[in-house]
Amino acid sequence: MQEPLSPWWSKVQDAAQLLASQLNASVGHAARVGEYTSPPGSPPPRRRRRPASLRHLAEVIRSHRLAPGMSIDKDDVAGVLAGDLRRITDPALVVAVARASHVIAGVPFDELAADRLVVASAHVAALIDAAQQADEQAPRAVPAPRPAGAGQPAREPVVIDAYFTTRRPGRLRALVAGGVGAIVLTVVLMLVLRHEQPHERSSAVPPAAPTVVGVTPLEHGHAEDDYLNARPLQDALERGFTSVEADVFLRDGTLVLCHHVDGDDCEDKRDNRVTAESFESVYLHGLRARVNASGGRVYPGYDQPVFLFVEIKCAEVAGGCKLPADMAAAATDPNNPLVVAEKIMSVLAPYRGMLFHAGQWGPVQLVVSGSHNDEQVPASAGGYDSVRGLLGRQAERYAFLDGSFAADGDQYNADLVPVISFADPDTRDDCTYDDSRSIQTVHWDDIIGAQTTGHHVRVWDELDCPDRSRSWTDAIYGSVDYLSSSHLSLLQDWLTHHVVGGGGGHCAVPAWIATVRLRGQNCTLRAGTVPVMSRPDRASSQVGTVAGGGSRWFLGQQPGESNKVGAATNFWWAYTRADNGQWGWVSLVYFTDAGLDQSANGLQYGCYDVRVGEPDNCHPLGPG
Repeated sequence: MQEPLSPWWSKVQDAAQLLASQLNASVGHAARVGEYTSPPGSPPPRRRRRPASLRHLAEVIRSHRLAPGMSIDKDDVAGVLAGDLRRITDPALVVAVARASHVIAGVPFDELAADRLVVASAHVAALIDAAQQADEQAPRAVPAPRPAGAGQPAREPVVIDAYFTTRRPGRLRALVAGGVGAIVLTVVLMLVLRHEQPHERSSAVPPAAPTVVGVTPLEHGHAEDDYLNARPLQDALERGFTSVEADVFLRDGTLVLCHHVDGDDCEDKRDNRVTAESFESVYLHGLRARVNASGGRVYPGYDQPVFLFVEIKCAEVAGGCKLPADMAAAATDPNNPLVVAEKIMSVLAPYRGMLFHAGQWGPVQLVVSGSHNDEQVPASAGGYDSVRGLLGRQAERYAFLDGSFAADGDQYNADLVPVISFADPDTRDDCTYDDSRSIQTVHWDDIIGAQTTGHHVRVWDELDCPDRSRSWTDAIYGSVDYLSSSHLSLLQDWLTHHVVGGGGGHCAVPAWIATVRLRGQNCTLRAGTVPVMSRPDRASSQVGTVAGGGSRWFLGQQPGESNKVGAATNFWWAYTRADNGQWGWVSLVYFTDAGLDQSANGLQYGCYDVRVGEPDNCHPLGPG
């Protein structure tokens, strides 16, 4: 069993990953906008090479003499981008990789940017020196992190006053908050990078990081392309992410983690060859071990399912996945999304004990994603079918579908489509923010409509930009549930210091409510008499009350009109039956520990699985 990672080595790891994330973002931009050119005097490659691969970066460093006196190969570049401590603490190598990415992208790289990278690299080296000294002082002890005040000032969280309303918010306030959020994050990062003077570089490597106990879950955190991280799943869990994503191909009957294939090679987003690990061993086995060790939860005490997105990938041609012309062969081809989806469903069998299914709560909910899931492709039973159709026919549903606004936004089908995902519209190709295409402007009505019909909403970053604080602010203001990023340290830091709490209520997992003979969730109300309204609107008629100061069952929640009681403001409402037997809505301002305009912790969206044959929307129920 691995020893816990000490606080001082955690700081080293976080600083190294933060710097690596910034470099990866620069390389990713070069891969999108640059072109591959052979080194001077070399013949053109036999096959097309994509720009900003590890080999290309190393070639540019050597041909442009970006690291004089050093012999740089692709392994050195890979080490820097992975956050390897032996390489990322070499400022000359770090700056060379950054310069090479700018050369490929055709954009200037000023000396101020180089100086910042030198400081960041030296900062990691200084943290390593400090960690080594701490190890010498306490070689076998792993003390708890020092509390604020023990020789260092407390770091006050910078909390965005995220005011939502069912009418589109005023742009000025959202933009001001977004700008402040970006400035604050930038200042914090610069202060961290300049906190200590440069020390001589060390080649020490810290102990391997185990699973961390007592991590605070990040309710809005989605780890995009998590399988490409140094330690898939574990890095995300140690940072508290409550949603992770992995791309899969079907190879020789096994689901492997891979972004795309080139012949027999599995490659990542930058066309670098990677080892294709098993999806089952990394994610399903890893999550089951975590749940078994944490009292039946991914995070102890966290009563919401953690999403596991599985994106079906395929070798593509114009119009879809590349399949044989013969229909019978296409129906069994491993590049067929239906075949991959069937394999996903079959591999889940040993792990069903931890999976959310058929309305029964579980600590993990698996969601099948992919751009080809609605396409009609040849099916093994004859004719044509889609991944959507296949998942919808499961006798017991253990695999769910990632939806879209167009197909699912106004449908009460969250029992199949628990999440709707969309690409962030507000980021330009150069990773700058486009106010005219903000999430609130483009998708406000879509988001509120989707949440009203029971769907969570996730935004994903098509461009893989690093510091997206303005876009994240826009998303939080736009009521988005999950923010995506492959830069885990950056998103973790932003969520931790800018978005706190939830809608409160501390809602328990669904349970049978014997008094009304249906399934519901118990949430905690503030003391006092709580009004129940006929609609999710404080201007509607009051139909009754419920007694506060304890636990009360609810069937679900949805957005409505904004309500304000004292200092509390919230536009989310929960559905229940008043003490006089009348059905109606309770504003979340009456929930304990209610956050400002956020949904209740753990309470399902919409009202589902009320009774067989009942409609899906929240509505009054008769006796029995």
